Amino acid sequence: MKDRRTALILIAAAVMFAVGAYMLFIKSADESPVVRGEVVRPVEQPPKAPGWVNGKKEVKPDYSSSDAAPRDATPPPVTVEEQAEEPQVVEVAEDKVVTFTFVESLADFLLYRFQPKGPQGKPETLASPMGLNKYFGRELDGFAASGDDIRTARKSILDYAFTPAMLDTLYSLYADPFMIHLVDTAMNQEREYVVGDAKERRTLTTEEVKAMLRLDSRRIERTADLFRAMGANPEITDMAARYRRSAKAVERANEQLQDAIAADGDTAKAGERLKAAILQRERNKAEIITTLKQVCHACSETELFYLSQWAYRRVVNGNEDTLKSFTKAAEILDDLAIRFTDKASQLE
Repeated sequence: MKDRRTALILIAAAVMFAVGAYMLFIKSADESPVVRGEVVRPVEQPPKAPGWVNGKKEVKPDYSSSDAAPRDATPPPVTVEEQAEEPQVVEVAEDKVVTFTFVESLADFLLYRFQPKGPQGKPETLASPMGLNKYFGRELDGFAASGDDIRTARKSILDYAFTPAMLDTLYSLYADPFMIHLVDTAMNQEREYVVGDAKERRTLTTEEVKAMLRLDSRRIERTADLFRAMGANPEITDMAARYRRSAKAVERANEQLQDAIAADGDTAKAGERLKAAILQRERNKAEIITTLKQVCHACSETELFYLSQWAYRRVVNGNEDTLKSFTKAAEILDDLAIRFTDKASQLE
């Protein structure tokens, strides 16, 4: 019985081997022979070159092995004329009254008054101390002043800021951030500029920023010279005071003439009095301008006279340190002018 079972197992195994051999034979007969050879990559059109590639260069696809040595495919750097400086982020400690908004507003003042190509065909700036005083005097942009009376607010701000110690403090806070903000804004923020007979909305080029900085530097130097003279020579303030008195005399003489005309009185005498008062007022004004012209030959008479009256108001409404404040302001402006010139050289 045991021998019969063993024989059946052997017969079944033989049949299975036979069937497997038959199936392998049929499958091999139906398939085509396999040929191993190199795979040829289809020809591709060269990709379009990016904008930085010179038109004469031919760009070809790279079929090198993945384990080949790495190749630097970085585009060449953009030239200085084409590449704008990245804006810098600077942390600034703000004063409670003269805030950083003042710095931003001051930069705007200079930029809006710069002309890349003025009427004479070259860069010009219209920035001036008189324009600056009017610019901030109307809006007080950047100053934390309380109250609705703008005259009172202006006086409180000047009493706070226009002292030797506070001028030093404010300059140490804002000098560096101001220079960074001015250049970054010029190169990265579009605004409308006068270019010849047209107006263009754009940023300034590096050459234009350099021109602006140098032009402003000369204006700052002139103002420093005038402030230094006002701080060192109290007679300039006395001249301004004499002019103010003569101007008041003109007002009184004019009122007397108008009263004489209304009363059918002696207008000739009142007229002579008015004429004499006007002549004296103009002599006092000429004295101021002649004195300050010796300090700044390039300054306009209008600007010189305006600054003399501004300085007079500061002295009258200030304290014993006011003249020292003009001297300190001159030192600060000297340093600022140097910063402008140095920054222009660094951009080259």
